[in-house]
Amino acid sequence: MNPQPPWIEYPDAEPWWGGWRQGTSEAWLLRTWLPFWQALNETAKAEYLQRWPPPTEDWRIQVTVYWK
Repeated sequence: MNPQPPWIEYPDAEPWWGGWRQGTSEAWLLRTWLPFWQALNETAKAEYLQRWPPPTEDWRIQVTVYWK
């Protein structure tokens, strides 16, 4: 099963949140979500984002530009 996106897993976090660089949220991001996300091709990423639309433009930019 595919992991939920960061904005669902950590609903109170913003893309620039410091928690992405420390603690359990960092571990989840680095071990679960980013490996999954980075393994997807562009078509699969677009489909994933249709299913789980980013709640803000900041989130869309984070996953499509910075975490690609």
